[in-house]
Formats: sequence, C-alpha cells, structure tokens
Amino acid sequence: MCAAVTMIKASPDFQRIARNGKRWSGSAFILQVLKTDSPTFRLGLTASRKVGNAVVRNRAKRRIREMVRLLLKSRTLSGFDLVIICKTAASTHDFASMTADFEKGLIALKVAE
Repeated sequence: MCAAVTMIKASPDFQRIARNGKRWSGSAFILQVLKTDSPTFRLGLTASRKVGNAVVRNRAKRRIREMVRLLLKSRTLSGFDLVIICKTAASTHDFASMTADFEKGLIALKVAE
C-alpha cells in the first residue's frame, strides 16, 4: 500500500463508518464511505470467512489493495474514510471490471468525479 494511506484497524472506526457513512454495493465488494475533517485518506478492508479460507481471503484483500493503489496514482481521496467489504467474487472476479466498479462506486458516493 502507498505510504500516504493509513489503514483503519479499530472496530469502533469500522462501526462508525457503517453507521454514519454512505454505502454502495458492487459485484465483488461493498463500499462504505464517510467524509471526515481530517486531510488524510484512511482505508479499511474486511473479508469474512464466507469469502473463503485464509488463502482466498488474503488474495481478495491483496487484489482490493492493488485496485486502490492504482486509483490513488491518478486521484486523491483525502478527507474520506473508506471501508471495502469483500464479497465471495472478490478473489476471482475480473480485475478490470472490479476496477471499473470501484470507480463507479466512488462516483455514485460523490467521492470522485
């Protein structure tokens, strides 16, 4: 992950974003976004055991992190907390269509233009 991205790890942060943030669902993941006063961008990833065993869950999270890393090369998401919840398809779904879904979700949630 890029050095500029801080990871969300605390459960109360995940709960606050789920409770107060906006939500968008794609075919391979669910996006939850909360606008913050902080000038930084924070990212949280979750993959439950429904996604698969540890190998499959880690593969799904690696693919999601790479998708975010590539997007951050061209855009800035400062001032937002973003949680991505992996679905079962996240480890096998076509990467290009996952990236397109991610951008659609950010536009729908008014995070990016």
